[in-house]
Amino acid sequence: MSVSRSSGVDAVDLALIRELSRNARISLAEVGRRVSLSRPAVAERIRRLEEHGVIKGYGVHLDLDRLGLSLRAHVSLRPRHGSSRNPQVLRDRLLAIGHVLSCVHVTGANCYELTIAVRDAHHLEQVIEHLAELGDTTTGVVLSESVHLSDVDVAAWLLQGDH
Repeated sequence: MSVSRSSGVDAVDLALIRELSRNARISLAEVGRRVSLSRPAVAERIRRLEEHGVIKGYGVHLDLDRLGLSLRAHVSLRPRHGSSRNPQVLRDRLLAIGHVLSCVHVTGANCYELTIAVRDAHHLEQVIEHLAELGDTTTGVVLSESVHLSDVDVAAWLLQGDH
């Protein structure tokens, strides 16, 4: 197993993480049955993973299409104004614009890569106009998504080691 000793995470913890990643609402008893642990042992391990920050929280997976946000796009942003280069100011402005699902600071020609969700092409144009106030943008419309975050099995990566 290639899990780092310094992480304090073992194969049983990874099995718990895998089950919770698939369904965070699963009962502790059911997790215990799946990983061959008692309910109290599962609860203790999950508590420890939460305390150590390995498990940072639990969330809801939204179907954006059913919410009327069926068009997604990736926008590269190169801020041109001094205030837009401040990460906190940029964050606040992006949240105020809305429709930004994620924003990551990257290397390369552009400083930030955003993922946005909008209703349609007209709405996309409106959001891009707001983003253009912050800097230069380049946009690519998402046609389909082959791998979704909920498909990813990080526990398996750590058990298998680097390829």
